[in-house]
Formats: sequence, structure tokens, C-alpha cells
Amino acid sequence: MLNLQTILRGFEENGLKQESLYKADEILAKLDIMAKKEFDRDIAEQLFQQCKPTQLNLKIVYRIADIGQTIIDAIQLQAEKARNAEQQLKQIQQNKVICESQLAETSVYSNTRYLFLTLLCAKNIPLQLKYTNCHIQLTLGVINQIAKPEQQYDKVNPEFNQEFEFSVPPLISTLQIQFFIRTENTLPILWGQAQLKIQQLDDQVIKQVELKLVDPVGRDLGSTIELEAQIVLNKHQYLQAQLQKFEQKIFTLDNDLIEYKNNLEIIERPFKAKQLSKEQNNKQLSSNIFNQQLHTSQNQQDQDQNIYEIDQQQHQLNSPQEHKEQILSILQSDKQIEIQDETPEAPEILQHGVIIFTIYGLITLFVCSAKPSFLDVLVCHGLMFTILMDRFEPFHIKLVGAGLLASILYDILWMKQYHLWWYSDDQNNPEWGLNAVNLLRFVLIFTYMQFLYKFVVCYYLYQFHRESIDPTKRYVFTIWKIQYKVGKNRESVTWQ
Repeated sequence: MLNLQTILRGFEENGLKQESLYKADEILAKLDIMAKKEFDRDIAEQLFQQCKPTQLNLKIVYRIADIGQTIIDAIQLQAEKARNAEQQLKQIQQNKVICESQLAETSVYSNTRYLFLTLLCAKNIPLQLKYTNCHIQLTLGVINQIAKPEQQYDKVNPEFNQEFEFSVPPLISTLQIQFFIRTENTLPILWGQAQLKIQQLDDQVIKQVELKLVDPVGRDLGSTIELEAQIVLNKHQYLQAQLQKFEQKIFTLDNDLIEYKNNLEIIERPFKAKQLSKEQNNKQLSSNIFNQQLHTSQNQQDQDQNIYEIDQQQHQLNSPQEHKEQILSILQSDKQIEIQDETPEAPEILQHGVIIFTIYGLITLFVCSAKPSFLDVLVCHGLMFTILMDRFEPFHIKLVGAGLLASILYDILWMKQYHLWWYSDDQNNPEWGLNAVNLLRFVLIFTYMQFLYKFVVCYYLYQFHRESIDPTKRYVFTIWKIQYKVGKNRESVTWQ
């Protein structure tokens, strides 16, 4: 999934700065160019409605940073809707299979009544009970079923959200509901109970019921049980109706899922078009190489056939060597294709980091030739190892950052001595030799530059840590027309 940095970088590459203000038409024009097709105007209108506008000279303008955040929010929302639709679709498909299985087992002429019940929650349970656990027992005739609350529930309003099915005997007309509580090291205690009159329910009509709980003596406890219930006189017809509802829900969810994924693809396309184009070019290159190899192989087979007809013995001597060379050529071509596919362009922060670390290394080498600071040398090597040895692991970056902070503290301790050296009138400084004031001040200027530059290096190390560059991938970056690859299976430096 795209992140905010990728969105803003995509806009900036097309001339839209993140802190600048632009009209909606200007942003839409850039989105059309980035997507290489017209951006959906209905989706664009919804994005602008969700983004906070700014009024400038009686014109409505938008900040690119706000637009980027709105796009990220829209992507997350569509992805969440797609995930929920997939989960619901999977659950309904499972319920449909169960329904079909039960439908095959039931008879059209069955006279058995069925009670379908969804136990929702209990409400207004007194806080002074201080129970540790609770459950509800449903009793219909001689059949008992237990409902337990969800893993994390409110002691005052415990939620159950469980479904039950009862086969109703001919002479039974009441469902007994009992609420039990339990404290530590005690058995369950009946606290309240209620009754559901089955004759009050209509055939295949879901009815929401709220029953008052009373104690065993019959006194009102001020608490209630909420549930949904329906009576089914013919289960076969009921299951057929349920099956139709499941099919309708599956159809609706399929359409919703297609819509969510299509919206997600439309929103992400302007920022993935460049990568998709590279992938398509790589696939086309692979296809061309394969066709070329196939054509070459066919020509080679024709030549081999002619050679076989002319001189069968000479063909037997040369064929193994030619076959071996052909296999090696194909393997090398496949390896080149794989390397091209696995080499994305390096992040911009990596390219800037190389320049920053190199300049810092040059300053450090000059300063350390005059100032005894092995810590600065170690930090300099650690920074260069980060790029040249592909040490992008968070532990290595944190280790180098800690050394850099320690060197800053070390420089602060030296500041007082630097100050004394700068204003020193001693022409025979034992550290620098005779008449070395000018050289001393020149070195100290570079020392102050190095001290300030360290804060810039700290910022780029922090950005490296945020970017989370994958050390198992290869990247390519270009500096002064020199292309350099880092990461897995990296190759040597090449001129662009």
C-alpha cells in the first residue's frame, strides 16, 4: 500500500510542491498526466470534498500536503471496505453451504416447529454484584443450551451475540431464560430469569424482544434481556428462503467488492503508473528475448538438420558443445532479466545520503589529521558502510547514530579548548609548533564546520530509519553520471 511520502514524491516529480497551493483543475490535470489516462471525475470530486480548502484571492485552492493525506485516507478506507466485504462474503458462503446441507436433510412435509433465536445482550446488571463471570441458560422442555458472553465484555451490559436453534415439542409453549453469575471460588448462582412466550411469535417473522429479569421469588430486578426470535412452521420453506437471501447477499457483496477494488485501483494508479510501466517494459523485453531465442533455436535446429544430412558424425561431435553454449546463453539472459526486474530506482533520500556522507567523510579526514578523534573516524566509516556495504538494518543505523551523538558531545567538551587556542597569543604552541596560529585557525574553522554538519548527518540517518530501506533488495542511484547499485547481488559501478 502507498504511503504519504510516495504520494507527495509523485506530485513533486510532476511539479506540485507539497506546501504550495493549487486550484482543483491544476491538480486534476497533473493526475491525468500521472495516470496516463483521465482520472475519474466522480472520485476526484469526493476527494476534494473531503479535503480542507483554502481561499486565496476569492479562489478555492488546496495544499498538496492536504490532498496527499486525503488520498491516503481514501486508500485506507477503500482497502478496509474491501477486506470487510471479503470477510462477509466468505462467512455468507460458508452459511450457504450449511443451509444447503440442512435443506437436503429436511422434508417438505415436516410438521415440526423450530425456534430460531439470536441472544443479543443483557442490560443494566447492577455494579454491586461484582461477579467475575456470567452465562445464560436457555431451556425449552428438556433441551438446555448455554450462552457465554464475548471474551471482553461490559459487566453492566454484557453482550452475547449468539444464535440458537430449538426443535419445539407439541405441548411446549415457553422458553425459559436464566441468568447465572459466578464469583471466585463459588458455584454459579441463579440471579435472574425470564420467559419467552412462543405463541407470541409469527411464522418466519423476526421479532425483537426485550424481557425483564426477575429473581426466583418474582421481584423485578430492573435488568433486561434483549434477543431476536422467530418461529418456523416449515423448516424446508424457511431454508429455501434463507438460501435465496444468501445468494442475494453474495451477489451484492461481489458487486461491492468489485467497486471497492476498482476505486482503489483508480486512486493508486497515478502513483503506480511509473512502476507499472517499468514492469510492462520488462515483461516485453523478456518476451522479445524469449522469441529471439526461440527463433535462434529453430534456425539452429534447421542448421543441425542440414549438417546431419551432410555429415552425421561431425554433427555428433559438435552438437554437445553447441547445446552447452546455447544453455549458458539462455541462463545469462534470464539472469540479466531477473536483475533488471529486481533493480528499482533508489529512494531520493538514499541518493542525497551518499552525497552528504561523502562530504562529511572528507571534512572528517582533514580535521582528524590535526585533531586526535578516533570516534569521528569510526563514525565516518560506519556512515560509508551504510551505503557501500548495504548496512540498512535498523540496528546498524541506530549504532552509527549513537556514535554520532557521542561525537557531538565529545566536540562540545573540546569547545572550551578550541576557544583558548583561537584567542591564544602563544606563538610557541606545543601542540602545533612554532608560529602556527594561522594553520591552527584554519583547522578550527573546519572543525566548527564539521560540528554543524553532524546535525545534518543526524537528520539523514533519522530519515534512513524512517524509510526502512529493505537490505534484501537491490537499488540503483546515479551521482555525477555514475550509476551505482547497492543491495542483494549488487554489481560494480557503471557509467550511465
